[in-house]
Amino acid sequence: MRIIMQSGKSAAEVELKNWSVGFCGTPLDDRGRAAIDETKGRVERWFSLSYDAETFVVDVNGESVNIDDFLDYLQRHVDGPVLLEATTLGFVEILLCCRGLTDLNVRVFDLIYVEPLKYNRPKKSRVLHNRDFELSSDVPGFRAIPGNAILLADRRPQKGVFFLGYEESRLRRAFEDLQMLDSARSAIAFGVPAFRPGWEMDAIANNIAVVRENNLRGGVHYCGATNPAAVFELLSDIRSGLIEGERLFVAPIGTKPHGIGAALFVSKNRDVGVIYDHPRRRVDRTDDTSDWHLYSVDDSLEEA
Repeated sequence: MRIIMQSGKSAAEVELKNWSVGFCGTPLDDRGRAAIDETKGRVERWFSLSYDAETFVVDVNGESVNIDDFLDYLQRHVDGPVLLEATTLGFVEILLCCRGLTDLNVRVFDLIYVEPLKYNRPKKSRVLHNRDFELSSDVPGFRAIPGNAILLADRRPQKGVFFLGYEESRLRRAFEDLQMLDSARSAIAFGVPAFRPGWEMDAIANNIAVVRENNLRGGVHYCGATNPAAVFELLSDIRSGLIEGERLFVAPIGTKPHGIGAALFVSKNRDVGVIYDHPRRRVDRTDDTSDWHLYSVDDSLEEA
Protein backbone atom coordinates (compact mmCIF):
# COMPACT_ATOMS: atom_id res chain seq x y z
CA MET A 1 0.00 0.00 0.00
CA ARG A 2 1.32 3.41 -0.95
CA ILE A 3 0.41 6.49 1.07
CA ILE A 4 1.30 9.61 -0.87
CA MET A 5 1.55 12.60 1.46
CA GLN A 6 1.22 16.29 0.64
CA SER A 7 1.52 19.10 3.19
CA GLY A 8 1.18 22.87 3.06
CA LYS A 9 0.63 25.91 5.21
CA SER A 10 -2.83 26.34 3.67
CA ALA A 11 -5.33 24.43 1.56
CA ALA A 12 -3.96 26.20 -1.51
CA GLU A 13 -0.63 24.43 -1.06
CA VAL A 14 -2.02 20.90 -1.44
CA GLU A 15 -3.54 19.55 -4.63
CA LEU A 16 -7.20 19.21 -3.72
CA LYS A 17 -9.34 17.22 -6.14
CA ASN A 18 -13.01 16.71 -6.80
CA TRP A 19 -14.72 13.73 -5.22
CA SER A 20 -18.02 11.94 -5.78
CA VAL A 21 -18.48 10.94 -2.15
CA GLY A 22 -17.18 12.46 1.07
CA PHE A 23 -17.38 11.24 4.65
CA CYS A 24 -16.99 13.64 7.56
CA GLY A 25 -17.83 14.09 11.21
CA THR A 26 -19.19 17.06 13.16
CA PRO A 27 -16.77 20.03 13.13
CA LEU A 28 -15.86 20.94 16.72
CA ASP A 29 -13.30 23.70 16.23
CA ASP A 30 -11.78 26.14 13.74
CA ARG A 31 -9.80 23.54 11.81
CA GLY A 32 -12.78 21.22 11.42
CA ARG A 33 -14.94 24.04 10.12
CA ALA A 34 -12.16 25.17 7.77
CA ALA A 35 -11.71 21.66 6.40
CA ILE A 36 -15.43 21.28 5.69
CA ASP A 37 -15.70 24.75 4.15
CA GLU A 38 -12.71 24.16 1.88
CA THR A 39 -13.91 20.79 0.59
CA LYS A 40 -17.71 21.07 0.57
CA GLY A 41 -17.82 22.45 -2.97
CA ARG A 42 -15.52 19.69 -4.21
CA VAL A 43 -17.70 16.79 -3.05
CA GLU A 44 -20.94 15.84 -4.79
CA ARG A 45 -22.49 13.97 -1.84
CA TRP A 46 -21.54 14.26 1.82
CA PHE A 47 -22.20 11.66 4.50
CA SER A 48 -21.80 12.68 8.14
CA LEU A 49 -20.80 9.76 10.38
CA SER A 50 -20.97 9.27 14.14
CA TYR A 51 -20.33 5.92 15.81
CA ASP A 52 -21.96 4.92 19.12
CA ALA A 53 -19.70 2.50 21.02
CA GLU A 54 -22.53 1.38 23.31
CA THR A 55 -25.03 0.39 20.63
CA PHE A 56 -22.62 -0.48 17.78
CA VAL A 57 -24.62 1.82 15.52
CA VAL A 58 -23.33 4.38 13.03
CA ASP A 59 -25.43 7.50 12.54
CA VAL A 60 -25.21 8.38 8.83
CA ASN A 61 -26.92 11.67 8.00
CA GLY A 62 -29.46 10.95 10.74
CA GLU A 63 -30.05 7.34 9.70
CA SER A 64 -29.06 4.56 12.11
CA VAL A 65 -26.94 1.87 10.48
CA ASN A 66 -25.85 -1.19 12.47
CA ILE A 67 -22.09 -1.66 12.26
CA ASP A 68 -22.63 -5.08 10.67
CA ASP A 69 -24.61 -3.40 7.87
CA PHE A 70 -22.18 -0.54 7.27
CA LEU A 71 -20.38 -2.31 4.40
CA ASP A 72 -23.68 -2.77 2.56
CA TYR A 73 -24.43 0.92 3.10
CA LEU A 74 -21.08 1.88 1.61
CA GLN A 75 -21.62 -0.41 -1.33
CA ARG A 76 -24.87 1.34 -2.19
CA HIS A 77 -23.40 4.83 -2.07
CA VAL A 78 -19.74 4.67 -3.09
CA ASP A 79 -19.64 5.08 -6.86
CA GLY A 80 -16.63 7.28 -7.54
CA PRO A 81 -13.64 9.04 -5.97
CA VAL A 82 -13.85 9.06 -2.16
CA LEU A 83 -12.68 11.60 0.42
CA LEU A 84 -12.44 11.00 4.16
CA GLU A 85 -12.34 14.31 6.03
CA ALA A 86 -10.22 13.00 8.89
CA THR A 87 -10.08 16.24 10.87
CA THR A 88 -13.70 15.81 11.89
CA LEU A 89 -14.02 12.02 11.73
CA GLY A 90 -13.14 10.01 14.81
CA PHE A 91 -10.80 7.04 14.71
CA VAL A 92 -13.56 4.40 14.62
CA GLU A 93 -15.35 6.11 11.73
CA ILE A 94 -12.04 6.28 9.83
CA LEU A 95 -11.40 2.60 10.54
CA LEU A 96 -14.88 1.57 9.40
CA CYS A 97 -14.50 3.54 6.17
CA CYS A 98 -10.99 2.24 5.42
CA ARG A 99 -12.05 -1.31 6.21
CA GLY A 100 -15.17 -1.00 4.08
CA LEU A 101 -13.38 0.57 1.12
CA THR A 102 -10.79 -2.21 1.25
CA ASP A 103 -13.54 -4.84 1.24
CA LEU A 104 -15.19 -3.11 -1.71
CA ASN A 105 -11.88 -3.17 -3.57
CA VAL A 106 -11.70 0.62 -3.71
CA ARG A 107 -7.98 0.86 -4.29
CA VAL A 108 -7.55 4.65 -4.36
CA PHE A 109 -9.01 7.24 -1.98
CA ASP A 110 -7.98 10.39 -0.12
CA LEU A 111 -7.94 11.71 3.43
CA ILE A 112 -7.58 15.31 4.59
CA TYR A 113 -6.27 16.36 7.98
CA VAL A 114 -5.76 19.92 9.29
CA GLU A 115 -3.47 20.57 12.24
CA PRO A 116 -4.47 22.98 15.02
CA LEU A 117 -2.46 26.14 15.54
CA LYS A 118 -2.71 25.68 19.29
CA TYR A 119 -4.51 23.62 21.92
CA ASN A 120 -6.81 25.31 24.42
CA ARG A 121 -5.55 24.11 27.77
CA PRO A 122 -7.66 24.53 30.93
CA LYS A 123 -6.88 27.87 32.62
CA LYS A 124 -6.58 26.26 36.04
CA SER A 125 -3.64 24.18 34.87
CA ARG A 126 -1.56 26.71 32.97
CA VAL A 127 0.76 27.56 35.86
CA LEU A 128 0.97 24.50 38.11
CA HIS A 129 0.23 21.88 35.44
CA ASN A 130 1.34 23.43 32.18
CA ARG A 131 1.37 20.09 30.38
CA ASP A 132 -2.37 19.43 30.97
CA PHE A 133 -4.54 19.36 27.86
CA GLU A 134 -7.97 17.85 28.71
CA LEU A 135 -8.83 17.26 25.06
CA SER A 136 -11.69 14.90 25.89
CA SER A 137 -14.85 15.70 27.84
CA ASP A 138 -15.49 12.04 28.63
CA VAL A 139 -13.73 8.75 27.94
CA PRO A 140 -16.18 5.84 28.19
CA GLY A 141 -13.38 3.27 28.33
CA PHE A 142 -11.89 0.53 26.19
CA ARG A 143 -14.54 -1.36 24.28
CA ALA A 144 -14.42 -3.75 21.38
CA ILE A 145 -14.81 -2.63 17.79
CA PRO A 146 -16.70 -5.41 15.99
CA GLY A 147 -14.53 -6.90 13.29
CA ASN A 148 -11.27 -6.07 15.07
CA ALA A 149 -11.90 -7.21 18.64
CA ILE A 150 -9.23 -9.07 20.57
CA LEU A 151 -9.60 -11.73 23.23
CA LEU A 152 -7.27 -10.69 26.01
CA ALA A 153 -8.02 -13.92 27.85
CA ASP A 154 -6.67 -15.87 24.88
CA ARG A 155 -3.72 -17.99 25.89
CA ARG A 156 -1.81 -16.92 22.79
CA PRO A 157 0.82 -14.22 23.46
CA GLN A 158 -0.31 -10.82 22.24
CA LYS A 159 1.97 -7.96 21.24
CA GLY A 160 0.46 -4.50 21.81
CA VAL A 161 1.52 -1.18 20.29
CA PHE A 162 0.22 1.99 21.98
CA PHE A 163 0.43 5.18 19.93
CA LEU A 164 0.52 7.90 22.58
CA GLY A 165 -0.61 11.51 22.72
CA TYR A 166 -0.89 14.10 25.47
CA GLU A 167 -3.51 12.46 27.71
CA GLU A 168 -1.72 10.04 30.01
CA SER A 169 -5.04 9.01 31.58
CA ARG A 170 -5.87 7.05 28.45
CA LEU A 171 -2.81 4.78 28.74
CA ARG A 172 -3.33 4.41 32.49
CA ARG A 173 -6.94 3.41 31.99
CA ALA A 174 -5.97 0.75 29.45
CA PHE A 175 -3.95 -1.08 32.11
CA GLU A 176 -6.66 -0.51 34.72
CA ASP A 177 -9.51 -1.73 32.54
CA LEU A 178 -7.74 -4.54 30.70
CA GLN A 179 -6.07 -6.64 33.35
CA MET A 180 -4.81 -9.20 30.86
CA LEU A 181 -2.48 -6.76 29.07
CA ASP A 182 1.08 -8.05 29.08
CA SER A 183 3.46 -5.21 29.99
CA ALA A 184 6.45 -7.20 28.75
CA ARG A 185 4.92 -7.29 25.25
CA SER A 186 3.50 -3.74 25.25
CA ALA A 187 5.34 -1.27 23.03
CA ILE A 188 4.79 2.49 22.85
CA ALA A 189 5.16 4.96 19.98
CA PHE A 190 5.44 8.75 20.17
CA GLY A 191 4.86 11.38 17.50
CA VAL A 192 8.40 12.53 16.77
CA PRO A 193 8.87 14.92 15.02
CA ALA A 194 5.80 16.52 16.59
CA PHE A 195 3.39 19.01 15.04
CA ARG A 196 5.55 21.72 16.59
CA PRO A 197 9.11 21.54 17.96
CA GLY A 198 8.92 20.73 21.65
CA TRP A 199 5.37 19.38 21.64
CA GLU A 200 6.72 15.82 21.75
CA MET A 201 8.07 16.55 25.23
CA ASP A 202 4.53 17.10 26.48
CA ALA A 203 3.51 13.63 25.29
CA ILE A 204 6.65 11.95 26.64
CA ALA A 205 6.55 13.75 30.00
CA ASN A 206 2.85 13.07 30.48
CA ASN A 207 3.11 9.34 29.77
CA ILE A 208 6.46 8.40 31.28
CA ALA A 209 5.08 7.85 34.80
CA VAL A 210 2.41 5.44 33.49
CA VAL A 211 5.02 3.60 31.45
CA ARG A 212 7.16 3.15 34.56
CA GLU A 213 4.24 2.25 36.83
CA ASN A 214 3.22 -0.55 34.51
CA ASN A 215 6.78 -1.57 33.61
CA LEU A 216 6.17 -1.51 29.86
CA ARG A 217 9.06 -3.33 28.22
CA GLY A 218 7.95 -4.02 24.65
CA GLY A 219 9.98 -1.25 23.04
CA VAL A 220 9.84 2.47 22.31
CA HIS A 221 9.26 3.73 18.76
CA TYR A 222 9.00 7.10 17.03
CA CYS A 223 6.91 8.05 14.01
CA GLY A 224 6.35 11.57 12.72
CA ALA A 225 3.17 12.95 14.28
CA THR A 226 1.74 13.68 10.81
CA ASN A 227 3.07 10.57 9.08
CA PRO A 228 0.62 7.67 8.66
CA ALA A 229 3.01 5.97 6.23
CA ALA A 230 5.61 5.66 9.01
CA VAL A 231 2.98 4.05 11.25
CA PHE A 232 2.07 1.56 8.51
CA GLU A 233 5.75 0.70 8.03
CA LEU A 234 6.38 0.35 11.78
CA LEU A 235 3.43 -1.99 12.25
CA SER A 236 4.50 -4.01 9.22
CA ASP A 237 7.95 -4.46 10.73
CA ILE A 238 6.55 -5.42 14.15
CA ARG A 239 4.09 -7.88 12.63
CA SER A 240 6.84 -9.55 10.59
CA GLY A 241 8.84 -10.05 13.80
CA LEU A 242 6.10 -11.75 15.83
CA ILE A 243 6.93 -15.09 17.36
CA GLU A 244 4.98 -18.15 16.28
CA GLY A 245 1.39 -17.96 17.52
CA GLU A 246 1.71 -14.35 18.69
CA ARG A 247 -0.99 -11.87 17.74
CA LEU A 248 -0.62 -8.12 17.22
CA PHE A 249 -3.02 -5.45 18.43
CA VAL A 250 -2.85 -1.66 18.27
CA ALA A 251 -4.14 1.10 20.53
CA PRO A 252 -4.28 4.34 18.49
CA ILE A 253 -4.66 6.89 21.31
CA GLY A 254 -2.19 9.43 19.90
CA THR A 255 -2.34 11.80 16.93
CA LYS A 256 -5.01 11.54 14.24
CA PRO A 257 -2.44 10.79 11.49
CA HIS A 258 -1.17 7.93 13.66
CA GLY A 259 -4.76 6.72 13.86
CA ILE A 260 -5.04 6.94 10.07
CA GLY A 261 -1.92 4.82 9.65
CA ALA A 262 -3.23 2.27 12.14
CA ALA A 263 -6.64 2.14 10.44
CA LEU A 264 -5.07 1.55 7.03
CA PHE A 265 -2.81 -1.17 8.41
CA VAL A 266 -5.61 -2.96 10.24
CA SER A 267 -7.80 -2.77 7.12
CA LYS A 268 -5.14 -4.65 5.19
CA ASN A 269 -4.32 -7.10 7.99
CA ARG A 270 -7.52 -8.44 9.53
CA ASP A 271 -5.69 -10.64 12.01
CA VAL A 272 -4.56 -7.46 13.82
CA GLY A 273 -6.76 -6.41 16.72
CA VAL A 274 -7.68 -2.94 17.99
CA ILE A 275 -8.36 -1.61 21.47
CA TYR A 276 -9.83 1.88 21.75
CA ASP A 277 -11.40 4.00 24.48
CA HIS A 278 -13.85 6.08 22.38
CA PRO A 279 -13.20 9.58 23.84
CA ARG A 280 -15.75 12.34 23.35
CA ARG A 281 -13.78 15.28 22.03
CA ARG A 282 -14.26 18.71 23.60
CA VAL A 283 -15.85 21.48 21.55
CA ASP A 284 -13.36 24.23 20.64
CA ARG A 285 -10.48 22.33 22.16
CA THR A 286 -8.14 23.96 19.59
CA ASP A 287 -7.81 27.39 18.01
CA ASP A 288 -7.17 28.34 14.39
CA THR A 289 -5.52 26.18 11.74
CA SER A 290 -1.96 25.24 10.94
CA ASP A 291 -0.64 22.84 8.29
CA TRP A 292 -2.94 21.01 5.88
CA HIS A 293 -2.29 17.40 4.90
CA LEU A 294 -3.64 15.37 2.00
CA TYR A 295 -3.02 11.64 2.24
CA SER A 296 -3.68 9.76 -1.00
CA VAL A 297 -3.97 6.02 -0.54
CA ASP A 298 -3.08 3.95 -3.58
CA ASP A 299 -3.40 0.20 -3.22
CA SER A 300 -3.56 -0.48 -6.95
CA LEU A 301 -0.12 -2.09 -6.77
CA GLU A 302 0.13 -4.90 -4.24
CA GLU A 303 2.77 -4.01 -1.71
CA ALA A 304 3.54 -5.31 1.76
